[in-house]
Amino acid sequence: MHATARAGINIALVKYWGKRDDAENLPAVGSLSLTLDSPGTTTTVRFDAGLPADRFTLNGQERADRRVFQALDAVRAHAGLALRAQVTSENTVPTASGLASSASGAAALGLAAWAAAGLPTDDLAAQPALVALVRRASGSAPRSLLGGLVELDRDTTAVTQVLAPQAWDLRMVIAVMTHQEKKVKSRPGMTLTRETSPYYAAWVEHHAADLAAARAAIDARDLDALGAAMERSTLRMHACMLAADPPLRYLSGRTLDALDAVEALRADGVSAWATMDAGPHVKVLCHAADAARVHQALIDVVGVSEVLVARPGPGARRVGG
Repeated sequence: MHATARAGINIALVKYWGKRDDAENLPAVGSLSLTLDSPGTTTTVRFDAGLPADRFTLNGQERADRRVFQALDAVRAHAGLALRAQVTSENTVPTASGLASSASGAAALGLAAWAAAGLPTDDLAAQPALVALVRRASGSAPRSLLGGLVELDRDTTAVTQVLAPQAWDLRMVIAVMTHQEKKVKSRPGMTLTRETSPYYAAWVEHHAADLAAARAAIDARDLDALGAAMERSTLRMHACMLAADPPLRYLSGRTLDALDAVEALRADGVSAWATMDAGPHVKVLCHAADAARVHQALIDVVGVSEVLVARPGPGARRVGG
């Protein structure tokens, strides 16, 4: 009983930050994201009667990860299994640094375990138990189950594909600032923001308007309108983080240098728009025809360790036998 699954990272264009229920990991707001073809996570789950306990290996190192083991428990409960599992994951994205590694990791783990247990995998979004166990591991992970532009509904927590990967020839150019793990991880950062930031309530209140603007821009294939909504959502999120007590500052000086480079591109006629998650990395949304120019502009920013160019990609899927 084994299966291997791969999931790409997804980058939120309209952001999710904060929870309305910590125990169930329910988001305080909806979100809209772009699933990428790379980087991502490949995970194999093998249920084996010979294993005395669950084991998890990430990039060759064994780890004791509570959320991995809880996801396995949820799959076992749903499938009526008692077998322990060996989980082996390979990440091609820096772990816990603000590049959505938890989303691709949770989606790949959920699908691999689900398939290894013999549960149906033909329509992932129509499997609420699968979506729920993936969401409990990472609030943004259900979006990686589907490809292209994906919305996660705040009230139902359902995920819906808004636009297929091939329907709009976009690129996401990613300036990787560091491979180090961030000092404050997202879950405690969200709790701190909710409990201490005077701007948090305003962030939640104005969020629906950004989602509506982004949906309208996608319908019109208007990258400038989508980019403006994305940057607005991003900076509002970071504003409420900065107003927490103590302040949460995930951005670095190099992040600001990259944002200046993006603004300079726009001033020169290139439709390039930036977003940042809970980390210093800058992701730039642009047309495919402009990706090389955006790539070079980010390479020229002092301190950028590497720049990746990603396409809209498929959702989580089984690979191998």
